[in-house]
Amino acid sequence: MKKNHKSILILVTFLVFLILCVFYSEDTLAHILEYSKLFITKVFPASFIFYILSSLLIEYGIIQVFFDIFHINTSSFYVLLISLISGFPSGAKYTKELLEKQFIDEIEANQIIQFSHFPNPLFVMGVVTSVLKSKILARKILFSIIISNLFLFFFRKKKKDNFLLKKEIYIPNFSNTLSKSIYQAFQTVILIYGTSLFFYLISFFLTKYFSFSILSFIFISGIFDLTNGVVATSLVSNCFFQAALILFFISFGGVSIHMQIMAIIADTSISYRNFLRGRIKGTILAFFCFLIFWIL
Repeated sequence: MKKNHKSILILVTFLVFLILCVFYSEDTLAHILEYSKLFITKVFPASFIFYILSSLLIEYGIIQVFFDIFHINTSSFYVLLISLISGFPSGAKYTKELLEKQFIDEIEANQIIQFSHFPNPLFVMGVVTSVLKSKILARKILFSIIISNLFLFFFRKKKKDNFLLKKEIYIPNFSNTLSKSIYQAFQTVILIYGTSLFFYLISFFLTKYFSFSILSFIFISGIFDLTNGVVATSLVSNCFFQAALILFFISFGGVSIHMQIMAIIADTSISYRNFLRGRIKGTILAFFCFLIFWIL
């Protein structure tokens, strides 16, 4: 019965959403075009090429090369580094790829998912800087999130490798590998675009046709869509509070980000609960780091 009630509630919600989209088609189309322009000009260029290159590096044995040089399994560090550069949800994507190729096991994959959640640096130094009107504050937010994830990385429960990496590096066909990497990158980008747009429209209808206080408006905008929430913080006059809200939205992630992670790891043994634990711990640590930076 509970499942039936849940299904009915979801169905009614989607029907209401569909009706609103039809009745307010001009507003809906305008906001779809607005968000699509933002996505194509800001998110797509900063993410797509990184997804392709990282997949190529994995296919051509970057993990094996690290293993041969340092004689330790550096899979965790690789995901940490590449996700730091390309931004979320790349951490989940790379963790899934390494798990499927058996470079890591289930235990390590569930550890990596906790500390590989980073914003794209270009997004922080671009969009966040323009909202805060301060490069220094944007850097403090970025460094706070990086340090919090590094803390989770270095103080995770370490274990000995119980598997061996392949000693012979198989060199795949470049054209096939490139095509596969491009296809996988497009899949990830489309997933990001679709979920972000969906929750962006939900937040738009909620804030447009219901009366909320300024703080509630900002929180609803940010909890559904990260970019919309960051921009909405411009309504806050207190500089510290504005920066703290942005840090929370980025470090914890909006509903669209969490849905992207759940979709990526859906057919694996990686647990979403571990990602959620990591976001709770990481956000708390990031806030303390930001407080220290603010005082200094």
